[in-house]
Amino acid sequence: MPGRLVLQAPQNARLVVSGIAPGEESFIPMVAIMKELQLSFVVYYTPVDFGQALAAIRDGRFDREPLVTGSVGLEEVDEAFAALADPEQHAKILIDPWRRPGR
Repeated sequence: MPGRLVLQAPQNARLVVSGIAPGEESFIPMVAIMKELQLSFVVYYTPVDFGQALAAIRDGRFDREPLVTGSVGLEEVDEAFAALADPEQHAKILIDPWRRPGR
């Protein structure tokens, strides 16, 4: 992904890579240099982030409901990941271990 982003990024863009690709990634440094791009690589979640997010949900400062576009039981996890490949279909799918299939 970073390689394609470097090619598509406009002049002076800042690219922040926050995910881990399943395999090798590469880009052409000369393209990034000529475009004067800024590349940053970050850890995408920390335990502190999770704590702050849970506190915001608990305190009512953040409504998670609009983000949850589906719910599945443990038996449907494979299908949920397949569905998440289509961003037009889902954003976040809640895995409910007590939910029965098809409900």
